[in-house]
Amino acid sequence: MNTPISIIANALVRERQRAGLSLAEVARRAGIAKSTLSQLEAGNGNPGIETLWSLCVTLNIPFSRLLEPDARRLQVIRRGEGLTVTADLADYQAVLLASCPPGVRRD
Repeated sequence: MNTPISIIANALVRERQRAGLSLAEVARRAGIAKSTLSQLEAGNGNPGIETLWSLCVTLNIPFSRLLEPDARRLQVIRRGEGLTVTADLADYQAVLLASCPPGVRRD
């Protein structure tokens, strides 16, 4: 279900994991109880703007990111259908199979 609190809960988990921080560390930095953050990440509770703002500052994200649903776009690229890039100075071709937005690590 995509209720506002479930979208916020998923975003909090996603952004905390992306930042590589533990639940306890985010709660400490944001000045809220660990149990409060745990409840918010579970989709329970009714957080105030101040609490959400503090979490955004702690996670270094814009407030609007908490309201973005976790949209995982999946695209299947079959053999011969991918974007092909040809080298000018060598007999070489590459096919892009996956892309990554700017600023995101890919390990």
